[in-house]
Order: sequence, then structure tokens, then C-alpha cells
Amino acid sequence: MLATDPRKVGVEEEFHLIDRKTRRLTTRAPELLARLPDGVFVDELQQCVVEVNSGVYADLDGLRNDLERHRRVLIDAAEGLGIGVAAAGSMPLALPAEMHVTGTQRYRRMLADYQVLAREQLICGTQVHVDLPDRDEAVQVAHRVAPHMPVLLALSASSPFRSDGADTGYASARTLLWLRWPSTGPAAPVSSAAEYGTLIDDLVASGVISDPGMAYFDVRPSVKLPTLELRVCDSCPRLDTVMLVTALFRALVEREVQGLRAGTKGVEVVPTLTRAALWRAARSGLEEDLVDVTVPQARPAADLVGDFVNSLRPQLEETGDWDTVVELSAEATAHGSSAARQRRALGRRGRLTDVVDLLLAETAGRSEHLPEVEAPPAPRELGPRSTGAGRSRRYWSARFWDRGDTADMTWTESTELDEKKLIEWRRDLHAHPELSFEERRTTGVVRAHLVGLGLAPVLLPGGTGLWCDVGPDTGECIALRADLDALPIAETTGLPFESRVPGVSHACGHDAHTTMLMGAASVLTKYPPPSRVRLVFQPGEETTPGGSVDTIAAGALDGVSKIFALHCDPNLEVGKLATRTGPITSSNDSVTVRLWSAGGHTARPHLTGDLIHAAAVLVTGLSSVLDRRIDARTATVLTWGKVAAGQVANSVPESGELVGTLRSASHETWASLEPLVTDTIGHLLAPYNVRYELSYLQGVPPVVNDPDCTADLREAIESVVGFDHLAEAHQSSGGEDFAWYLEKVPGAMARLGVWDGTGSRQELHQPGFNLDERAMIHGVRTLVALTRLEDQSG
Repeated sequence: MLATDPRKVGVEEEFHLIDRKTRRLTTRAPELLARLPDGVFVDELQQCVVEVNSGVYADLDGLRNDLERHRRVLIDAAEGLGIGVAAAGSMPLALPAEMHVTGTQRYRRMLADYQVLAREQLICGTQVHVDLPDRDEAVQVAHRVAPHMPVLLALSASSPFRSDGADTGYASARTLLWLRWPSTGPAAPVSSAAEYGTLIDDLVASGVISDPGMAYFDVRPSVKLPTLELRVCDSCPRLDTVMLVTALFRALVEREVQGLRAGTKGVEVVPTLTRAALWRAARSGLEEDLVDVTVPQARPAADLVGDFVNSLRPQLEETGDWDTVVELSAEATAHGSSAARQRRALGRRGRLTDVVDLLLAETAGRSEHLPEVEAPPAPRELGPRSTGAGRSRRYWSARFWDRGDTADMTWTESTELDEKKLIEWRRDLHAHPELSFEERRTTGVVRAHLVGLGLAPVLLPGGTGLWCDVGPDTGECIALRADLDALPIAETTGLPFESRVPGVSHACGHDAHTTMLMGAASVLTKYPPPSRVRLVFQPGEETTPGGSVDTIAAGALDGVSKIFALHCDPNLEVGKLATRTGPITSSNDSVTVRLWSAGGHTARPHLTGDLIHAAAVLVTGLSSVLDRRIDARTATVLTWGKVAAGQVANSVPESGELVGTLRSASHETWASLEPLVTDTIGHLLAPYNVRYELSYLQGVPPVVNDPDCTADLREAIESVVGFDHLAEAHQSSGGEDFAWYLEKVPGAMARLGVWDGTGSRQELHQPGFNLDERAMIHGVRTLVALTRLEDQSG
């Protein structure tokens, strides 16, 4: 191949779609694609991704101009919809439950066949095509270039974060997800196009893949084009990286074609070693050692990249790309991978939104100027580093408190507070439970404690519940919330401090919530936080719409930038805490339908409204309609708790009543439920001679944990119990009025393990519910640790 006739190249780029307001992935690809030309801009497996196909070029300048032009068209069209466009292997802010697979027949089949594997693919890659029309040559060259793929992956690495914002510790976490497909990895070990075709036919016949396009090898002959296709790379925010990878891959293909035709052997590496080198590249990017498969041994990434570039000099000079590649490769190794840039962006202020903004800017070809933040001192080492250790945010550990000298002591062993005091407070509250908005004694106990600490609590207007501030007024304020009320449930635990109030008990752990916040108040007054902290003791959580509404109205959130809460979880063992980004509880609406019709004899139902039959249609039909009108991934569930009508077997009743609850994990779905239920009930009952009255009581929305606040919680929890005791919380169908706070300010809730690990688990809201009191010390420490995170501005 002569310098005047280099192999033509083309690129496919995949882009994430970002909601400009929330910085989260948004599933608006169909809407965006409707504004764009067909062919160049196409859909992908997920509706939060758009793929862009370049033209075919022999010179890199022409290709770069094409990619720049198409990026600009895409970004401009998206901007008109309030959507941002970002190129990266993964994005740190997403609510997986709200993502949707594209509705084409192929993608629907993939979802049906692969289930969670398809749903978790919130990732993007860059594919490079190099002209190679001879299929026999293509399959052999694919095998010859495979040992060099780790270097190209390291150059492109741009996915350090999971969709929930957690730092994976990898430079390319996309690779970990991608390799879960059954047909990925090093190129197929075949020597001819016929062998390759047979292999693909066998994979399709086996049912493991549904079509040849699902042969997702790192390098493969293209399914539709006369090219060799590189598929191993992350999506690259900077076009410089795309051009560097493209130039190197074209030169590599040309070298190996020349070697194949000359009869020389390529680098012989067993697939196992190639796979290991790919893993190392995904783990390290350009920041640590890579594997030199020719030795094999670990070597600095910069050295390995330099050797790789130099080995391709003859081919790069033939295509006129040598000077460009030398410049781009030197810049890449000097400034590091995109993954490293993203971690640096997060480290400035601890904000995941800064990471998203950086990627949006780089994709658009702009420089993102993030606020300069003074580098914090290194934190004290407290055991193993977690995968989130890359976040350069400083906290004062809740376990240790500096005394101004070399001596450290745990505050739980000091005279300020100990576990015995926590247990004493909790047992007193437990023995004297009070129902919602009747928590006068409980409020008095808390108020006396706060006043005794020198604080000035503010009583809520209803006489139950209060809040107070602790710490200096720096203009920043976070809130910690506890709930005071008990349930109308008779306790059957037989504990010495069992409820003394007939028919009322703390069967939800609110006594522990209150105790832990009282304990945090004690610590924070002795060791003041760096910024203002508001302690909110809220009444009436167990009511609808919840006491948080009154608490907010009374000004408890004024000036607050973030809010956090803990909730007891009897399914988690003591010593563990769990949280999650996105929905952690569900909405909770109440549906009551009263029916009336002409009654009569069951022998002549045609002369009546046959009310029970109509009620049965409603019981089964409403659920069925909702199942098909609402995305199942929103976990929207209607359950009837009361169905009452009739008294005797031979009489059609004149009236009846149905009462149920309707829950959803999706805030968007929750907001749309009432009109949908209203319309559906009318249509279902229309064929029957039945009058009805619908009472729809909208309760609380779902608690949707803010990604940045969830990251705060995780860091606080890790400082208390270590990352090995931090669990991923399951999304609950229960309701929580903490959600109303999150309608006003960002926040997050975590679950606190209260199971002793030996006895049977007692569910919440049950007469026999009890908790292991050892859990409370972890709760206090977590609440205090939240106040010590350096960035509280959110």
C-alpha cells in the first residue's frame, strides 16, 4: 500500500444523552433522532445512546472534519431539546430503573434473551473500520493484531464510574460490562473466511447469539462492510484520542497485512495472556503499568505506548501520519487517560456533576474550567482503601477525634457519650410510644436534651417536633432528620422495656432514629462541625401525606443545601449499612372506589347492575391495564387490601367498596398515576349499570436518592464501618415521607442494619419487631461523619 493510496478508514462513535438540568442519562434518543438525518445518526440498544457513523476517508484530516461536523450537528439538535451529548465509556449519573431498551424487533429480542445483561449496558464505545476487502486476510489479520489491543484500550479508557456514581477503581469499567456478552474477547482463532463463517453460523445455531452482528470480538471482519473493525475501545470525549487510535489501528493493520503476505509470523501470544493484558489495560489505563505480552512483564504505560508507536513508524510515515501520532501519543501519556481527568474533576469539589460537565465540554471540543479548590490534606489511613478512594474529599472520621496532640481516643469511650447512654434513651422512648402528632412527651425529652447541650431548639407550630442548628454559620447547612412517631400496633416482644401504651408501639424503629440523632447532637456540640448542621426531629411520619410537609412549611429546610436520614432495616445485619442511587422507596397512594347499583335476586342478574361482577372486573382489570400502560421496570404495583360487598348468596348487593394502595419507584410515573387510574376505572365500569365514586389520595412520592448525596453517604459509611460493610440497598415498595424533603433539596437515605445475625428477622410494622441496639452506635457515627465531609455545598 503506497503513501499516495493509504487504506480508507471510518469511525462509529456512540454518545450518551444527558439531561442538562439533572446531568443524568435521559432516554430521549427517539425524539432526538427524529430531528436528525437517517443513516448517519442511528439508534442503539439503549434509548439513552445515539450512534454516529462517519464517512470513509483516506486522510485523517478529512475524517476529523467529518467527525467534528457530525458532533456539532448532534450537539446542536440535542441542545434544542435540553439534552447534552457526552462521549465516554460510561456516565456516573443514571437511574437504571428509568432506562429503556430501544423498541426495535432486534433489540426487544436481545432484551428477552439476555435480560439484565442487556439492561445494564449503559455504555458507549468507539469502533474503527479499516479497508480490508479480502475476508481471508481479514480473519487472519484480526488474529495477528489481537495482542496489541490492550494499548489501544488503555489510550481510550474513559469509564471509571458506575452509573450510580461509584468509582469502580478501573479506568475502563465499560470493558467489565462488555465482556459479559458471550461472544466478546480476542479475535476468533480461525485461518480463513470459511472457518469464520462456520463459527458464526454455529454460534447462531446454538442460540447463544441471535445474528452475526452479535459476534462482538475485539477485532472482527465487519458484518456489512469490506473492513476490519476495531471494537475494544471506550467512547472517547476528545477527538484527538479518536484520531490517535484510528491512525495506530490503520498502521497496525497495514503492517500485519504486509507481514501476512510476506509469510512472516506475527507476535504469537496465547489468548489467555491477551485477555489478561486487556484486563490490566481496563484496570490501569495510562496511569499504571500495562502488560508487555512479548516478554511478558509489567511495564509503564508510557514506555509501552512509545514502543508501540515506534514499531509502526514505517507504516505511519507511508500514510503521512507519523508527526501527528508522535504529537498525540506524547500528549496522551503526559496528560493521562480520560478516566484520570474525570477523577481529577471529581476530586476538586467532590461533585459528580463536575465530571459530567467535563465530558460534555470535551465532547463539544471546549475546555471546561472547573472552580479551583485548595487541595485537602491527606486523610488518615483507616484500614483498607475502598474502590471509591479516588475521591479526594476529606472527612474527620467519626471513629477518631484529634485532641491537638498525638493522642487519639474514640469518643464512645469518653465521658461525652457512650453506648449505655444511647440504650438508656432508646428504651425510655420505646416504653412510651406516641402516635403521629401526639408526640408531646417525646418532643419534651428531645428538647430537654438539646437545651442541656446549650442549643436553642425551635418547636414546630403543632407542639410536636422541633429542629435546631449546631455549628458555625458559614452560609452552608446540611440537615439530619429523625422521626418521632410510633404505630397503632400492639407490641408482643415481651421485652422488659416493652411499650406501656396499649395498642401503640415503636414497630418501625423511630425510637432508634430519634436516639441516634440525639447522640449526634451530643457529639456535634462537643466537637463542632466546620459548617452549620440542622437537626430535624419530625413528627407524624406514619401519616399521609406525612409530617415532613408541616415540618417544611415551618421553615425547617430554610437555608439547607442537603438532607440525610437513616432508617432501620431488619434484613441487614448489625455493622452493615446500605444505600443506593435513585429510588430507594416507592410512592404510596391510596385508591378507594365506592360502587352503587340496583340490587336484586341472583337468579335475575340482568335486571341488576351485578355489582360484585363489576367489582371483580375492577379488581383484575385495573391491575392488568396498569401492567400494560406502565413500564414494568418502574415497579408500579396496585394491591387491593379491602373488597367488601354483599351479605347473602342469593342477593345482588346495592353497594360495595374497594380499597387499595398503588406504589411506584418512579417519580415520573407516580405523577401520572391519578389521571391514568381515573380514566381506566371509568372505561372498565362503563359497560355495567353501576355508579361509582373514586377517592384517590396521593400519598408520598418515592424517595429518590440524589447521586452526589448518595456518594456523601457512602463515604461517611465507609469511614465508619469500612467499605466491606457498605451494601447496595434494594429498592423497597414501602413509602417514606422523607421524599417530600427531596422535592425541595437534594438528599439521600441509607438503611441501617439492625438484625442481630442469629435470631429470626422481624419485619417492620409487626408486633414482634425488635432491633439490635448495637446498631445505634454505627448510626450516630455515620450521621456525624456526614457533617465532616469537606464539601457540603452539593
